[in-house]
Amino acid sequence: MRVLRVERSWAGLRTFAPDRLPVYGYDPVMPGFFWCVGQGGFGIQTAPAAGALAAALVENRAAPFGLDPQNYTPARFG
Repeated sequence: MRVLRVERSWAGLRTFAPDRLPVYGYDPVMPGFFWCVGQGGFGIQTAPAAGALAAALVENRAAPFGLDPQNYTPARFG
């Protein structure tokens, strides 16, 4: 089969926070809503650490790898 033209293409969605840092944590206004966004163009590179941090925050455990959760909290935009 020969492709004559591209009818649809998709490159994915890249989200960014205003300070260009990812956002991980509970929303300060909406109880129970957990943010995990803003990975921009480097999400695959940070996925293992992001997953570990998100899991620790959800389970109310200490952040892994010496990460400071305050650097990533959604409350920093309030």
